[in-house]
Amino acid sequence: MVVIAVVAVISAAAVPALRGITGANARQAAGEVAGTLRYLFDTAALRHATCRLAIDLDGHAFWAECAPRAVTLAKQDQPSRVARELEERFPDERDADRRRLMAQTHFGAFEDRLAARRVLPGSTSFGPVRVEGRSQPIEEGIAYVHFFPGGQAQRAFIPVVDGDLIFTVVLEPFTGRARVVAGTVEADR
Repeated sequence: MVVIAVVAVISAAAVPALRGITGANARQAAGEVAGTLRYLFDTAALRHATCRLAIDLDGHAFWAECAPRAVTLAKQDQPSRVARELEERFPDERDADRRRLMAQTHFGAFEDRLAARRVLPGSTSFGPVRVEGRSQPIEEGIAYVHFFPGGQAQRAFIPVVDGDLIFTVVLEPFTGRARVVAGTVEADR
């Protein structure tokens, strides 16, 4: 009995370490991100709503949010005055485009067990996320990938990293196809 107990304890300690070495954590997390992206693409089209996947790069988590209706960015007549007002309303957000989006949307948590908040397993984290419409990759804070009611999404490249192992989730904008690719995928300019 003692030998069996010792083997069980050693096995319980070795399995998480083995998952990190083989990349199973990163592969599993990339698969979950891809599944959530596909689900949100379909949900936005079927519910005629704008949804988004929030990717917390610092907290190693992701979750879904949806607005009750279609959401767009409106053009402003006086950009400098509006920019100053938005900077005052959202002092923690450095990106002007994200401040405009935050001011004009009514996103809320999307309550669905298939798109629940998930934390990446083990030492897995997100790499710099590239999203269509952003000139630079998002390396800290929260990155958003939007899904629109007309059956469209923002093209996105979401790397999931575990040590030296990288799996990139690539989202196609018109089909909603989210595929997992081993390694880093460069965004087309």
